[in-house]
Amino acid sequence: MMGDEAMNRLLSVLVVAWALLQSGTAWAQSPPDKAKEIPQTLEALEKALAQEFARLKIPGASVAIIENNQIVLTRGYGLADVKARTPVTPETVFRAGSISKSFTGIGIMMLVEEGRLDLNAKLADLVPELKFDNPWESSDPVRLVHLLEHTAGFDDIGFHHYLLEGKDTPLSEAVVKYGPYKSRWRPGTWTAYCNSGPVIAGLIIEKVSGQKFQDFIAERLTGPLGMSSAYWVKDPAIAGWMAKSYKADGVTEEPFIEILARPSGSLNVTAGDLARLAQLMLGRGSLDGRSYFTPATASRIENGQSGAAARAGLKGVYGLGNFSTIGKKAVFHGHDGGIDGFASKLEYAPGKGAGFVLMVNQANEEAFELAGLIRDYLERDWPEAKPSGVALPSADLERWAGLYQDIAPRQQVLALIGSLAAWQPAEATEGALILNGTKRVFLGQGQFRKEDAAAANIVFTGGPEGETLMLNGTGASVKVPLWQAATKAVYGVLFALSCILTLVVLMRLIGGAWRRDGGFLVRLVPTLALLSIVALAGVTLAVLASNDLMLVAKPSALGWAVYSLTIAVPIFGVLAAMTAQASGSEIGWLTRVMAWVNAGLALLAGLYLYQYGWIGLKFWE
Repeated sequence: MMGDEAMNRLLSVLVVAWALLQSGTAWAQSPPDKAKEIPQTLEALEKALAQEFARLKIPGASVAIIENNQIVLTRGYGLADVKARTPVTPETVFRAGSISKSFTGIGIMMLVEEGRLDLNAKLADLVPELKFDNPWESSDPVRLVHLLEHTAGFDDIGFHHYLLEGKDTPLSEAVVKYGPYKSRWRPGTWTAYCNSGPVIAGLIIEKVSGQKFQDFIAERLTGPLGMSSAYWVKDPAIAGWMAKSYKADGVTEEPFIEILARPSGSLNVTAGDLARLAQLMLGRGSLDGRSYFTPATASRIENGQSGAAARAGLKGVYGLGNFSTIGKKAVFHGHDGGIDGFASKLEYAPGKGAGFVLMVNQANEEAFELAGLIRDYLERDWPEAKPSGVALPSADLERWAGLYQDIAPRQQVLALIGSLAAWQPAEATEGALILNGTKRVFLGQGQFRKEDAAAANIVFTGGPEGETLMLNGTGASVKVPLWQAATKAVYGVLFALSCILTLVVLMRLIGGAWRRDGGFLVRLVPTLALLSIVALAGVTLAVLASNDLMLVAKPSALGWAVYSLTIAVPIFGVLAAMTAQASGSEIGWLTRVMAWVNAGLALLAGLYLYQYGWIGLKFWE
């Protein structure tokens, strides 16, 4: 499942946490394209894609291209099975991951059109047996729309949830297993990608329709659309056509997990069949003479309304299983997905009759950059459509410039990482706003776009307590006082100086100074305090860099190391302070400074860990 927001890459979750700032990959500005030349013909695009797949060493891929509302290309690249040397063909089935959410959103809206559901219906009324904690339920209840637009405030599913299997497990049981559910802010405020919301929505489809989720979607959507390869489990009908997926080495196979979260990420389908969904959305709910839903519903699916960014006027924020990617000449809609080593992307440009599906069998982040190559090809002959900029009032520029920090992590446990890494500088330079090093064009009403972008992707607005907010389609950041960043910078400088000081003090041991200068213990314990911080940072980075779900989804050596070190840091801080205090005047000033500084650094780190709930952290719980 993905997110940007994606099951989309584990430590894509961590990631993304400070994430995918969140997906995800989701509501994104299109990334810079590595290809220097834009393909001008379909044949040139095919050749360019083949070269890029080879360069990135992606085992296998499948692509479908839509122009003039028609699928003009379906092609396979590379291998579906590396060991057997089975090539990818247009009939090869891939896992679509979180693109599944698009079908769930459409299914809900079909029932809304029929008057059988209301997007504003309360979760407590729709699924009264589901336990959840919303401190604001009396004034701001969790509603159906919040589940689909990721504005309920629920934590994303935990790492161990990604290993839950059971193709026959009822959704009524699955939603319980993905709990607990607690709103971290008033529902309908911030957007934070959450895989469990669409699963609950899938259960609601079952309760209202009286059918299993997959049967409802097959009867109402994938069946009539002719998507014969679309299955929500590894059914025998497609098992022989399924591609295998691979780790970064391109050889080691990823396990196929029959996840419980079918409405959120279990769809298996060919690229050509998946392109039928893009055609349906391009047809504003109609395809091949059949109407599935109204144009108004298509627009509602594409445009979120329940979060703060939408209320601030930003268009195309995360909708009902649908998000926006800002191209150079148009706004594309769709979704992406990642699961078990598969990565997929579906995009289409309303009003342009164009779109594409890209599916690969390796969770290669760079593969998504090829979407930019395809997007450039589709846009090649389109007229420029960039909204004109307006004068940026100096007062607004001064108010919006500053340092911003993520306030809506996908998982609350990731807030600590975000507090250290998820900083976005907004600078005022020569009357313009520079965000993350890129100049932005002011469009009025707090909205900005990149210079080469077709629409705004951020909006500045005021918060309920007078704070300054920077919002996009999948996340939220708040302007923070410079002293917060300065404090962390000072800590970093002190930490670096303390490392040097500790080395100097330890080097003096060679000359036997410890015998006449307070003994060995007053040097050992503060050194261990410092090393515990270094070790915790190093092990955490190792986990993040591993891209191995098993390290955090279940007990592992590195996982237990993180657990132990989060406890060791404050303990060594206390012991270092006690040792320094007990040594009194027996130690020289250099050793005394080292001991107290190391103790202080460890104690501060311990307090920080405690503040974010990291003491005794077990990633797998």
